[in-house]
Amino acid sequence: MGYATGSVPLAAAVATGGFLIDLDHAVDYVLFDRQRDLRPGAFLRYYVEGHVKRAVLVLHSYELMALLALIAWWTHAPWLSGYLVGALMHLALDIVFNGRITPFSIAAFYSFTYRAYHRFDAVALLGIAERPVDEGFWGMFFDNGHVVKPLPRTGVPDALT
Repeated sequence: MGYATGSVPLAAAVATGGFLIDLDHAVDYVLFDRQRDLRPGAFLRYYVEGHVKRAVLVLHSYELMALLALIAWWTHAPWLSGYLVGALMHLALDIVFNGRITPFSIAAFYSFTYRAYHRFDAVALLGIAERPVDEGFWGMFFDNGHVVKPLPRTGVPDALT
């Protein structure tokens, strides 16, 4: 993109938006789920095996994207617009791929207000069931641990779907 637009900083902003948005997973892991093992394998296993308790994910929210879009429009900041392009691509891919593993509304999940209404309870929001994965780090990373199987839809109150 830097060659196409002539702007390496803009390309860097798009890349930043696409990748650094996932830092909120690390924040949730440490602050809300109170995990202390910071090794990449332990972090990934925690998510792949479905141990997640809270899904606050501040950076993964429509509300934040709308606020940043307003600020980018108001300030005419190309780096912020680039960040938004990357972050929105990331959110779109999350919706497509994560929507395959949850029986609940993945589109609603990316609303911070919706997550707050459900008290950020990952099981209620995503229907994730815990299950061990026997693969090493790279197997989990590239194969997503054969994707955590969602809980069945029965028995879940309609208010949580």
